[in-house]
Amino acid sequence: MGAGLWSRARRGRQIPHWVGPTALLLVSVFFIGVVVWGWLNPADIKVEYFDAGPAHSFEIGKVAAFPEQDTYIVGMQDGRLRAIDVRVQQSGCTAVWKPEDARGAVANPGGVPGVFEDPCTGAIWSMEANAIEDAEVPLKTPYIDYRPGEGGTHAFVERVNP
Repeated sequence: MGAGLWSRARRGRQIPHWVGPTALLLVSVFFIGVVVWGWLNPADIKVEYFDAGPAHSFEIGKVAAFPEQDTYIVGMQDGRLRAIDVRVQQSGCTAVWKPEDARGAVANPGGVPGVFEDPCTGAIWSMEANAIEDAEVPLKTPYIDYRPGEGGTHAFVERVNP
């Protein structure tokens, strides 16, 4: 047969010349459909930032509460700040900071007491949001953006789906 109707494949099989363009057309239509579907069904994600105040005001090894945002900020040993989102996805509850709880001494820097505890399940996390008991995953640690503000550089904490 002529080369116009059939093309040769590797192992001697003959493939009709229209198979390649048809496959390309089908794949293109599929992915155009995926893009259109994503455009018509946007993700329901909201991101906001809140000003936690001047970054220099947070003490190393101390936990500062921001209950309106379900967030705590911890001054880390290396001078960084860590934000902790205490909304527990697994239980739907909000963990509570218990500063005198001795169970945290084994996991907290410097052996200081204190844990975040889920009142629904009893799971606990260290002051750095690491899982200690009855928790399989750490608490979320949102991004902190440092911006100029009144009184120096301020820590702005990212909140996703507040």
